Amino acid sequence: MPAFEIGMLGLGIKLLSVVLWHGVSRCPHCGKRGEGLSWVYRKMYCSCCGHVLPFDDGPLNAAEPPLDGRQRFRLKRSRARLLFVLGLAGVAFVVGSALAFNLMMPSFRTEDELWAVIGTIWTARDICVFVGLAGMVLWGITWVLASRCLRCPGCGQGLAAPWQGRGQIRWCQSCGAALAFEDELEYGKS
Repeated sequence: MPAFEIGMLGLGIKLLSVVLWHGVSRCPHCGKRGEGLSWVYRKMYCSCCGHVLPFDDGPLNAAEPPLDGRQRFRLKRSRARLLFVLGLAGVAFVVGSALAFNLMMPSFRTEDELWAVIGTIWTARDICVFVGLAGMVLWGITWVLASRCLRCPGCGQGLAAPWQGRGQIRWCQSCGAALAFEDELEYGKS
C-alpha cells in the first residue's frame, strides 16, 4: 500500500507543478501567463507575441528570427468554429446529464414508494449515462479534429485557438510561424 500512496503523491506534485507554472510563469515581452511548459530546454515561442521565451538553462545567444520574416499559414475559420461548437456541445451534454440525473431523482418516504420509484431511477440513470457518454464522444471527436485541422502546417505541433478573434495572430510555440485564419489575410489585403 505505501507504493500506491507514494505514486499518488508524485502524481499530485506533478499536477501541482503544472498548475503553479501556469499561474506564475509569464512571457517577459507580453506578460501572458503559462507560456513555455517544458521539462527540458527547447526553443519555444510565446503563442501571443511570437518572441522566443528565455530559459535559464538555454543557450545565451539564441538568435531570434524577426516576426515579419517568419512563415505565415492560413487555416480555415469554418473548421475552428465547428470544433468550438462541438466542444461546447460536449460540455453541455456532460453537464446537462449530471444535472438532469440529480434533478430527476425522485424522493420517497416509505418502502412502497421506494419500490415504485426504482423503475424511474433506472430509466433516468440510463438516459443520463447515454447523454453523458455522447458528450464525452463529442469531446473525443473535437480533440481528434483539432489535432488534424488546427495544427501548425509547418511543424505539426502548435495549435491555433478556435476562439481567436479577427485581427489576432497566434504564433506556433514550436517553430514560431504565424497562424491566422483565411479571412484574416483577405481582410488584411483590402
